[in-house]
Amino acid sequence: MSNNNFRVAIVVSHPIQHFCPQYISFTKMKDVEVKLFFASMLGYKKYVDKNFGQEISWNNLRLDEFDHEFLNGEQVLPSTKELDAPSITEELDNYHPDAIITYGHFQKVQRRAHKWAKANNVPIVYITDSENRQRRKWYKLLAKFFLLRQYYNKVNYFFTVGDANEAYFKLYGVPEKKFIRMHYPIDVDVYADAYQNKAALRSQIREQYGIPKEDFVIAVVGKLVTWKNQEHLIDLLIDLESKGQKAHAFILGSGKTLDGLKQKAEQLKVNKAHFTGFVDPLSLPAYYAAIDAYVHPASIEPHSLAISEAIYMGCPVILSSTCGSYGDTDDVQVNKNGYVYNFGDIQELSEKVIKLINDQQLRQQFSDHSRKISLKFQQRAHRDSMLDLINKVNKGKRKAVSV
Repeated sequence: MSNNNFRVAIVVSHPIQHFCPQYISFTKMKDVEVKLFFASMLGYKKYVDKNFGQEISWNNLRLDEFDHEFLNGEQVLPSTKELDAPSITEELDNYHPDAIITYGHFQKVQRRAHKWAKANNVPIVYITDSENRQRRKWYKLLAKFFLLRQYYNKVNYFFTVGDANEAYFKLYGVPEKKFIRMHYPIDVDVYADAYQNKAALRSQIREQYGIPKEDFVIAVVGKLVTWKNQEHLIDLLIDLESKGQKAHAFILGSGKTLDGLKQKAEQLKVNKAHFTGFVDPLSLPAYYAAIDAYVHPASIEPHSLAISEAIYMGCPVILSSTCGSYGDTDDVQVNKNGYVYNFGDIQELSEKVIKLINDQQLRQQFSDHSRKISLKFQQRAHRDSMLDLINKVNKGKRKAVSV
């Protein structure tokens, strides 16, 4: 590596499967040097995920394609506020980064990196998917307000993932000039290949589940937990059935609510809910290819990775009002590639689904727009956001020198 390379240290709890492809993209950029500092082998080594309800490890991390260090050796440590790695200070001393990217503020290892950056006058880039679309108790908001306002004031730049995310930061006094829109990265290599084979994958999955090619299919992806509200899709199928509308729903994932969901699905007479269990990330694109619309009914969902993946595959999206993925410049743009409905309002959700069922031209328009914006968003996530950061940091250095 050339000494003139722009060096970026990325401090993160553990290898996160949809961020690792972004690190690979950054590594391939000219004149950029990236090193990851992980505090845990969680995900690289097997661990029990209490929400999935099973042992999990990710097979798509591709750690050999970017420089990285496990700060706590082979330990599989939980990603809690106590997660720490005292050696991060020495590692950063040795690496001499031009910028540090951190994820959140509540873990000890992140606060150590933040403290080191301020002491060494190195710009901090902050990432979180937080937003304000759920109802929260006022006293909790008040308690956080002054703490976060002070913390964010010391952050130089924010890699933001969407409109609601930026609105959240503005609430705590962060000016727009500190924003660098990143969007959520997905595994673009895998999804690009899948999109090229979309027709074949669509037929393959539909044949596997016995779904006729003309039937309307929706899906939701995620852990089967109460706040994901997958039961609303079964309520939707029941309502559609009562109105003479035929549809299928893939419910992808595993978790504690599975038995209850299956029991509820027994009420269906014509429409069908297909429970896939946990689906390997490398197999997910085929399911997006097989559906006509993606529906996300969660009561809590800061910014859905599944929605970012779905729009890349050209899916129209319908999501609840409590999700953070919609906005004029976000993954779901109302009446352009999807709809937003009031959380829990099954009748409103049903009306919007019926619009798509009955209007193939509208579905195609929404599909085309999803694909169009996703290509642009992924270019920002995998390249342009880093270029913007480099330009901002270098501009700041020139100003400091001139002063």
